[in-house]
Amino acid sequence: MNTSTPYVYRTLRREGNRGMLLHKNPGALVAIGCILIGCALGFLDCSRPTRQVAASQEALVPEEWQLVRFVMGNRKVGPIRNTPLWRLGEVQIQSGFPMDVTPSVKEAAYGRQRWSILVHAPTRLTFPELTAGKDAKISFGYYLRPSARANGSDGATFRVWCVNETRQNRECLFEETLVTTSGTVPDAVRWKEIPIPVEERDRIRIQLETDPGPQGDKKADFCAWEMPTVRWRRRINREAPNVVLFTLDTLRADHLSCYGYERNTSPNIDDLAAGGTLMAKAYAQCTATVPSHMSIFTSKYLNEFGIYTQAVNPLPGHHYTLAELFRDHGYVTAAFMDAGFMTRVDTGLHQGFDTFVECPLWTMDGEYVTGPAINWIVDHYGRPFLVWIHLYDCHAHYDAPEPFREKFVDPRADYTPDVDPALIPNWGDTRVEPLNLAYYTARYDGCVAYVDHQVGRVVSTLKDLGVFDKTIVVIASDHGELLGEHSMYFHHFSLYEENVHVPLVFHYTGHVPAAREVEDLCENVDIYPTLAELAGLEIPAGLSGQSLIPVWQGRAGGREGVLAEHARNAAVSWRTDKWSYLYHPMAVPANRERLPAQWLEGPFGYWVQHAKAEELYDRENDPGETADLSTSLGEVVRERRKEAGVWIENCDAIWATGKYTIGGATASAMKPMDPEQVKMLMGLGYMVD
Repeated sequence: MNTSTPYVYRTLRREGNRGMLLHKNPGALVAIGCILIGCALGFLDCSRPTRQVAASQEALVPEEWQLVRFVMGNRKVGPIRNTPLWRLGEVQIQSGFPMDVTPSVKEAAYGRQRWSILVHAPTRLTFPELTAGKDAKISFGYYLRPSARANGSDGATFRVWCVNETRQNRECLFEETLVTTSGTVPDAVRWKEIPIPVEERDRIRIQLETDPGPQGDKKADFCAWEMPTVRWRRRINREAPNVVLFTLDTLRADHLSCYGYERNTSPNIDDLAAGGTLMAKAYAQCTATVPSHMSIFTSKYLNEFGIYTQAVNPLPGHHYTLAELFRDHGYVTAAFMDAGFMTRVDTGLHQGFDTFVECPLWTMDGEYVTGPAINWIVDHYGRPFLVWIHLYDCHAHYDAPEPFREKFVDPRADYTPDVDPALIPNWGDTRVEPLNLAYYTARYDGCVAYVDHQVGRVVSTLKDLGVFDKTIVVIASDHGELLGEHSMYFHHFSLYEENVHVPLVFHYTGHVPAAREVEDLCENVDIYPTLAELAGLEIPAGLSGQSLIPVWQGRAGGREGVLAEHARNAAVSWRTDKWSYLYHPMAVPANRERLPAQWLEGPFGYWVQHAKAEELYDRENDPGETADLSTSLGEVVRERRKEAGVWIENCDAIWATGKYTIGGATASAMKPMDPEQVKMLMGLGYMVD
């Protein structure tokens, strides 16, 4: 196999088990010495928000990654996007025999009942990125299976590579050729343990490679890697705070009691707000679940990571996520999903999570998610942890379990249908009946109460374990929901206030101001840097968000404006304290002429046909955004358009391609979707091309 690497990598070769090479840098030592002297003499200000950790608070805990687990229970996909590469779970396969790559214990070598990865030569397996700890090493067995000699193989070469993404190099850690025609016993399983020459927090990928034997034949060589395992010691801070991040899907802020709603929908979230800080004007960056969560976990806008579609293109691996930051600082991390399309493969949101629990069914039942999350917290609370809990119950069809389902439904009320069926997505017999707005709202509020109940279960567990006061708890949402406003329902249509105004609450005893309500504008991209600073971690460079700590401490103001983008590039919104500005490219005459037919049908078509290219609302006097002032206040429109110019230009550039589809991306940018996945998304009202 050609082992050449991209030019950005510096390739080093290590033969067998030789010791690590040391590279000294006198210049760096001199620079460090100058910094230390400067700090001691007061020339440099070394104060920073990062918590100083005493030696007694630090500990090194063992951590291991059994690489065979990355290929277990996953189906092969390939070739990937017109390349010779295949994928098995999270493992990339480059092989002359990709379909033969498989984990097995039944065919393990000569009676040894240990898991092996069976391959032929040539094959290269590239495993997911890991963040190295101290004293890194890899152990593995390697052997030719009995079938190799029978098949006429003359042997194979085994190599182990380490690709260091941080240092931009690729190094061969091990190489050995097993030859079946030699006098050695070909069926002996050899075992190695080799140090990995990396620094703590280096981001690395392990590659296992086999090549044909000395004669270069391309016959199947029946190779196997037995239990390849990476081990190191992870440095942790025992005093670091835990983090529990709730993202409560489809939850609009104004239906929580703590945001002034008349119904008592959220007693548990209210308690968190009473003991913490509530951001009264928080806004989501998108009204679709996957891109909105990508913004939360990368602290970037959609036009920065370039994904506008729902569960079609996963987040590229080069984005440094919130979970990766915390894992790199010794946290154990876990995520628990409550939507079937929130998967590793389809979203890439698993990056940085040691545990990522997908939802195999469209349960929309928070207890299905919080139960395993609570068990995980109980098992891991002895060390700093970050947990993300995604709850989907507020999403239509508003079907919370009893007693929440009918909690706010008035048995004496007259729920005569008053909603035009043409404005409701066609979900067949799963549609909420009767088609009455008051009934819809009552059912939605019941779901809010049920989600709040699940939050309370987790908070109670933290208190029972005695770790609530050292845990940062965040209540957030990916987007809101329309309940008849603008004659529209659900969140798939438009960027009006009800769709993008979301709750955001921080609670951390003694560190976040209690009973504080902050009126400054903020965005979901601000969650990442705020959590980093609260935990005493250095905020990574390049984030679009800003920490909210100076805002709620009164040391800085909030944002001048907040931005949202529609998942199909159908709209951009820009809000200041005074104005709401909406841009709808599908209403621009030149674009409207070439709209796909589907754009003019059903509830989505209602929005398209009633939207104006630009809309302007006075937030102070018209918070419901009912009176469009765009024609009478042209100068204000031009000012707002200029402020949102970057996003509008990006949106227009996509429309200018002429390849616009109802899925919301150019045809060349989209990958095919699994038919079952299409069925699931359409069943929830998403429009899929």
